[in-house]
Amino acid sequence: MKSYKLISFVLVVLAFATSANAQQEAMYTQMVYNKQHMNPAYVGYREVLNVTASHRSQWVGFKGAPNTQIISFETPLKVDELAMGAGLMHDKIGPTRETQLSVDFSYRLRLVNRATLAFGAKASVGLYQANLVDVDLTSDYYGQEDEYFMTNPKSAILPNAGFGVYYYSKKYYISLSSPKMIRNKLDPKGYKLHDVLFGKTEPTVYFMAGYSHKINREYKLQPNIIAKGVANSPVSVGLLVNLIYMDQLYIGAYYNFKEVAGALIQWQVDKKWKIGYALDFATNEMIRTNYGSHEIMVNYSVGNKRKRIVYPRYF
Repeated sequence: MKSYKLISFVLVVLAFATSANAQQEAMYTQMVYNKQHMNPAYVGYREVLNVTASHRSQWVGFKGAPNTQIISFETPLKVDELAMGAGLMHDKIGPTRETQLSVDFSYRLRLVNRATLAFGAKASVGLYQANLVDVDLTSDYYGQEDEYFMTNPKSAILPNAGFGVYYYSKKYYISLSSPKMIRNKLDPKGYKLHDVLFGKTEPTVYFMAGYSHKINREYKLQPNIIAKGVANSPVSVGLLVNLIYMDQLYIGAYYNFKEVAGALIQWQVDKKWKIGYALDFATNEMIRTNYGSHEIMVNYSVGNKRKRIVYPRYF
């Protein structure tokens, strides 16, 4: 029976590991407008105290699908070159969940033509938990229960660090970052299958770039490219194109090659409040298993008293 129990456990863990390998970092469609989670160099970009909260329900109708909540803030400091921010994230996938607290700092160099080159550093700590007791399993031929699912493994503390570079001007931006560079072991020492399983986090590298093209006084067109790479996984590449009306209404379409396609809408209610909603569907075999992914976002900005003129922030 020992061999049967070991095989059943490994198969279940591998099933979740496959999902985690494809999506170790929490993903969301509206990332272009809150890059802080991926790139610490983004903090201070808006030159105001900026607070953003988002919720994403992925693959609605699919049991154990990812569910993510993020709240973050970022602000420039009294020294113009410096900015800081912090974020709290909760991410749940199947029987596993992670709660992460992060702190971000950026140093910004003002270049010619009102362009800026920012360097960022991120420090984070996560609490990883696996709730195996609640996993529904089919018993073996003799109706026996698997002892490995009678107790949960100890929680794992996941310290990490990352970096980012963000270059931007009034019309375009280029972003390169890796928010988590340390490989953390997910199975703590002392756990029964510590030497059998190889669950660990892998660094994720993000590349983003975008351009804002003025069509006329009322409309702007904004194409963006988003690429994400994880070790031992194919590179994920997506395109997001937005039509901006009067700098208040954003209507966009998103396509990630061979993965998802969707749309988003954002409304700048006034100078302080901005709300957004995104809907996307899988373009592969996953489309038959769920009702799409839904995401909502609320942003609040507080202006500062500095007299320096800041051009509109479209990214």
